[in-house]
Amino acid sequence: MTRLADLPGFLKRFGKNQKGNVAILFALSAIPVFLAAGASIDYARYYAGETKLQAALDSAALSAAAAHNLTNAQRITAANAALKENLKQGELAEVTSAFTIKDETVYATAEMKLPTSFMAVGGISEMLLSAVTEIAIPDDKNAEIALVLDYSHSMTEKISGGVKYIAMKNAAKRLIDDLQQANPSKVKFGLVPFSNNVYVTLPKAYVLGQTGSGNWTGCTLDRPYPANLTDATPTTNNNTKWGQPESPGGAVPNCSGYTSNKLFVKPLTDDFNGLKSQIDSMTPYSNTHIALGVEFGFHLLSDNAPFTNGVSYSDKKTEKIMIVLTDGAQTEGAFGSGGGRSANQGKSNLEVLCENAKAKGITMMTIAYDLNDTDTRKRLRNCTTDPIKHFFVADDTAAVASAFDNIKNVITAQVFISK
Repeated sequence: MTRLADLPGFLKRFGKNQKGNVAILFALSAIPVFLAAGASIDYARYYAGETKLQAALDSAALSAAAAHNLTNAQRITAANAALKENLKQGELAEVTSAFTIKDETVYATAEMKLPTSFMAVGGISEMLLSAVTEIAIPDDKNAEIALVLDYSHSMTEKISGGVKYIAMKNAAKRLIDDLQQANPSKVKFGLVPFSNNVYVTLPKAYVLGQTGSGNWTGCTLDRPYPANLTDATPTTNNNTKWGQPESPGGAVPNCSGYTSNKLFVKPLTDDFNGLKSQIDSMTPYSNTHIALGVEFGFHLLSDNAPFTNGVSYSDKKTEKIMIVLTDGAQTEGAFGSGGGRSANQGKSNLEVLCENAKAKGITMMTIAYDLNDTDTRKRLRNCTTDPIKHFFVADDTAAVASAFDNIKNVITAQVFISK
């Protein structure tokens, strides 16, 4: 069978065939087939190019809109520089663009004539790519962001581009850097590294079996059902408190795996260097309890105790955002309506937790990272506030970096720009 790549040479050779009308008829019939096949390739390049051009223009306009303390002329200069940087590689480098600012809005257009390959044979030498966007100039808004990151043992695996958890930590630190530089006084981050448990500091009054004042620090499970589905503050009722994990025989286990791997929950903070330093020091450990990670992310962003660094849900000047990344299915058991602990109850709990967090106004974003489990992917997608804008699939290290970059753009639009 003649391959598409061989068609030009094949047609040339066949055209030299002088054996009567067969050559003529073949040539006449082959040209439309050849053009149709080539056109499909050119159109695929067209749609991919226009998608890339639109994304680059959106990003450039966002960078201009979010650039603080700049004049309008400086914003336009920054936008052109950002667009050029976004398109510096590939066949979209020669783009004509225009940025204008009017009524506190950045307006932008871009277009480029993309040369064709196969369609040029039919007289179509180029296709016009175009993109249009408009982004409002930032309003004075704040962001509280909880990073809920999977640090189970599978994150030590290698995928295309490197080791999973190292690529994740680099992408997360870059997100912190970028948003810090955009507006350091307006952003706070919290951190929940989860595996089968989390390691956290809580008031003793909120931990089962603890008495007196002061704090308790150690590994903990999710709270008993249904308290583990809410951000409500524990009461004197033991069924609302967090518990200490039990090893066989009922003894409290050694949490040294969490301390040696530096897997500590960090409440909302603007200590960006301290946060990045902790992310640098953390290494994976044990199994996967996604619902527990989201439970604590919910509490970090809540205006209820035990964590008190977040503003009230009623504060319209602050956006609360939770970013959840995992590379596997729920493997750790959780308390649920069926009694006891099971992984299936943890899966159900995750679904309810996401809905409850969204009901409080928290924007939920998720990343399925080298995740082959279809049900978990679907669960993460449904967890998001907007599956189109807030759900990301990353199957290699480059893709996880891209996911965090896209999250940065979404946050920039949502937080620093008043809709």
